[in-house]
Amino acid sequence: MKRPLTFLLRGVFALSLLAPAAMLTTAPVAASVRPAATIAATTACSNGVDNTGGLGLICQITVVNTITATGGSATVTVHECHGAAGDPTAACTTTTSSLTAPVTAVNQCNDSINGGGGTLRCSVTVTSNFVDLSPGSTAVTVNECVGSGGGITVGCNPFPATTTGAAITQCNGSANGGTLVGLTCTATGTMASTHAVTINQCNGSANGGGALVICSTSFANNAVPVPVTGQSATIPPTSTAGTGSSNGSTPPLALLVFFALAGLMTIAVARRRGALS
Repeated sequence: MKRPLTFLLRGVFALSLLAPAAMLTTAPVAASVRPAATIAATTACSNGVDNTGGLGLICQITVVNTITATGGSATVTVHECHGAAGDPTAACTTTTSSLTAPVTAVNQCNDSINGGGGTLRCSVTVTSNFVDLSPGSTAVTVNECVGSGGGITVGCNPFPATTTGAAITQCNGSANGGTLVGLTCTATGTMASTHAVTINQCNGSANGGGALVICSTSFANNAVPVPVTGQSATIPPTSTAGTGSSNGSTPPLALLVFFALAGLMTIAVARRRGALS
């Protein structure tokens, strides 16, 4: 009985060694995606890309600006996905960077997905925290859905919106070509009069016919007190939205337990055999 048991334990041990390697070789394709994003004072994501029929694109940018009397900083997260129109999250990357100056502009998803049957989902969320300063918030200005959707603009809010030099310019000259699946473009929040951030997204895109376009922009401005010496400013929490997969995968807990038990059993048998010999 000892020999079959030994063979069984050796087999379990070998499997425990091979399984992690198998997981690495079957990791999601997202791990090899080459991002088309640039994170800087002017942040950009996927402009002029995926102009072949039947493709899908997702770009989600979250900006948290900290504005001070002498300048400021920013934390930017870009979630970017490329895939088929029916599976746009096939290959995704998520990148977060800290900047030594606030973000002043975001340009993304322009002149992209211009093949038939494309899907475009892009969003920008900007939160600006003003340390011991007043944001001077005013109603956000919008220019969107002009010359888009073959004239079908029921999903655009606000509409009509044709302000020249607007803070938000999006979804113009897009989703044309007939057989529109959907055009939804929204702009919400207020803009700060003392620190302008401009958004330019989803323009000149998804014009191959049979398109789905969902794009949104959201602004928020907060006044925060000067931090006590040795402490950081109290920044209100910022929510972020994500779609799709991340760069890697985490093995299920059950497999981790299995590998641990297999290793312990192998060590125990080896010690027992050594004691009997």
